[in-house]
Amino acid sequence: MRNLTICLITVLITHGLLAQPLLYSLSGSVKDASTGKPIAGASVFLDGTSKGTLTSDDGTFLLEGIPSGGFRLIASAIGFSTFEMTISTRQLPPTLNVSLYTKATELASITVEPAYQGGWDKWGKLFWDNFIGTDQNASFCTIENKDALRFRYLPKSKKLSVRAVEPLIIVNNALGYRINYHLEAFSYDLSIDTFSFYGYPFFLQMTPNDDVQRQSWEASRRIAYLGSRMHFMRSLYSGRLRQEGFTIAHEIRRPNEEKERVRASFNPQNSAGIPRDSLRHYRKVLHEPDTLVQKMRTVDSLVTINPDQTRSFYFTGVFTVYYPNINPHLPPARSILELNYPVPLQIEENGSYVPVTSLFIFGEWVKTGKLADLLPWDYYLQSPERSKSSR
Repeated sequence: MRNLTICLITVLITHGLLAQPLLYSLSGSVKDASTGKPIAGASVFLDGTSKGTLTSDDGTFLLEGIPSGGFRLIASAIGFSTFEMTISTRQLPPTLNVSLYTKATELASITVEPAYQGGWDKWGKLFWDNFIGTDQNASFCTIENKDALRFRYLPKSKKLSVRAVEPLIIVNNALGYRINYHLEAFSYDLSIDTFSFYGYPFFLQMTPNDDVQRQSWEASRRIAYLGSRMHFMRSLYSGRLRQEGFTIAHEIRRPNEEKERVRASFNPQNSAGIPRDSLRHYRKVLHEPDTLVQKMRTVDSLVTINPDQTRSFYFTGVFTVYYPNINPHLPPARSILELNYPVPLQIEENGSYVPVTSLFIFGEWVKTGKLADLLPWDYYLQSPERSKSSR
């Protein structure tokens, strides 16, 4: 009995160890491209995560605790252009030597047009609503260094652009994160009411004041995650869309083969001897579109498992995603996807994907994709039991 107990404990311990997520590390150095000298204090982090570090006096760094998946590695320092590189834990380099180039000096000189010297007073709300958000979470956010923002408005084209001369420090008291956001560009076209922005957020988990605040942050993070783009991509990767609550609808476009057949065999100028029913069918088919659109509710033919275990996701037309609303009296939240280029998305297990620029997003995910509702890529939904044990 004693031997059996020891074996059972060994099996349980081994199983527990195997169940833990794999973590990786990456080392390297950051140097000045023009002089070859090491850059001390440079930020090296995984875009959109809480994983990052600073280079030491000799320019070296060690980035530890990297979870499985794909990421954009960012290296930045004041006065230098940002370095960006896509990495995957499936193929991490032994070491990574980064060279930073001196940034053009015009960034700091970008100011508002003379008529709008009070940039934040004039455009601050528009920037806030489209960058931070307008929901309840946004009301719990603050930007500590608004003076780092530089606004520029062009009256003729009615376009507003915003840049930052240093990383923005955003405190999200709704989700419990302090975000260093390297804003590369923000633009708003007032003539057609559209906006876009991109940059590199780095998340730092805040320490809760008490157990009540900790539980509030955990609940808010859970709400932000469920039904999000990250949740969808992870569910798509694991083949668990339906189990995770997602409903999808997409269009498959295919050639109208019957119309092609009729065109090849039927001559409207010579219809003698053709039965009336056949003529009616031929004429009806010839009035159909050349391409037929079929509505589908599965992704079976859209996702391919690659040899490296990433997933290729490709679709045509409009792809619509539904997720149950928190309020059961409201219809499901709807997000719409379109591919800008006919290139499959490559999805990693953490939900990240490339190329990011090929995916157009409309609907709910536009609202929840702003800073107030943004979660780091290394966030994972915790079960209540796991949450209690982590106190």
